Amino acid sequence: MTDFSQHVHGSDQLHLAWVYDTATTMTVIWRNCEPSSIPTLAYRAAGDGEWITIQGAHRMTDDRGALEEVTLSGLAPSTRYAYRVRCGEGNWGEVHEFTTGPERDGYAAMDIAYVSDTGLVGRADGLSDGTAQVIQEIARHDPLLVLHGGDFAYFDTDRRFQWLEEAIDYFFNQMVPVASQAPMMPTYGNHELMYVLQERFEPWAERFATPEGSEGRLNYSYDVGQVHFVSICAFEFDDPLPEERLAWVVDDIKKAQAAGRPWIIPVLHVAPFAEGQNHPSNLALRAQLGPVFEELGIRLVLTSHDQSYERTFPLVDVPTANTPTSSSLDEYHPGDGTLWIKVSPGGKRSNINKSFSVFATEEAPHWTAVRSNTFHCFALLHFGDQGDLEVEVLGVTGDGSEPVQVDRFRLLAPAGA
Repeated sequence: MTDFSQHVHGSDQLHLAWVYDTATTMTVIWRNCEPSSIPTLAYRAAGDGEWITIQGAHRMTDDRGALEEVTLSGLAPSTRYAYRVRCGEGNWGEVHEFTTGPERDGYAAMDIAYVSDTGLVGRADGLSDGTAQVIQEIARHDPLLVLHGGDFAYFDTDRRFQWLEEAIDYFFNQMVPVASQAPMMPTYGNHELMYVLQERFEPWAERFATPEGSEGRLNYSYDVGQVHFVSICAFEFDDPLPEERLAWVVDDIKKAQAAGRPWIIPVLHVAPFAEGQNHPSNLALRAQLGPVFEELGIRLVLTSHDQSYERTFPLVDVPTANTPTSSSLDEYHPGDGTLWIKVSPGGKRSNINKSFSVFATEEAPHWTAVRSNTFHCFALLHFGDQGDLEVEVLGVTGDGSEPVQVDRFRLLAPAGA
């Protein structure tokens, strides 16, 4: 097993982020074992011969070295770039590649991955038996962007690490195959924000670069082409969002609508619709966000937290009746309502029952379209150049066998596309 806690020359904790314009910039972060050296990166359009060298700044320093940050700007949209980072004087790491986002005008084809509840590879209790394969499969699909829905490390129950920072370093190293080729944008979960679980938000925020947003970057948003993502901090099991946070979410979505963004996708950790026994539905969050998202015309919400896969039909009248507007399992139209999807786990089974979550009822609720609790899952959001969105959910067992298609459905292009 690879020991991800050890320094990997040239790629230690290497990960990408979108802090600024997603079509023309890319932020690159890595740990340098020699903090006295100047953070340096070389890049070029893929296939070109001439490297362009650029310098950056220390993002943070500690007794293990410096976390370096370089932001590339003036890049061409929808373009493949090669890059390499320097660790120490003259020591260049291996070459990696990424692709810039499309321009905001008009639709563009792009694939975006969503994963959550990964945990760390190699737990002594065996609960992270799917993590390595999930990372491998996402990297193989080479998405433009990776959305991580929270619960990254589960430090409180992974006894290999004495300090939280050690577990965080390990997480970023195990994610290098994915995060070195696509920005990995976080949505924080209960394991990053609940002190009772022995974690803190601050060490994660030091390593994750995101737009400013609100509440010290607990919430933030950004555009990728015609898609507006809203990362919402929802980690309480039973409580709604604070009113200040809800007001920020509503204001952010309205601004995106005024800017003409046809796709607006909220991402939050705790699920308003979850019938698993490990982490049941947050009914207060359902009562709060259901009417708000319906009024704002939100069509898809990404969630996680409970260790099983569930997807609703498009719903209206949430939370009173939770009425499906369609009986179709695979295609939905603008105006149908809000579809809630819960994708979990992304590699780690639950500490509660040491497995996938058990559904509370033998028969699924009337609002449930598809559910499964036998695979580690991740989702691929395939945006088409005509405005349609096809969501594919793949499941793995962790034994290296071929992924299984757990679900697939299409949301037709927004009106006027």
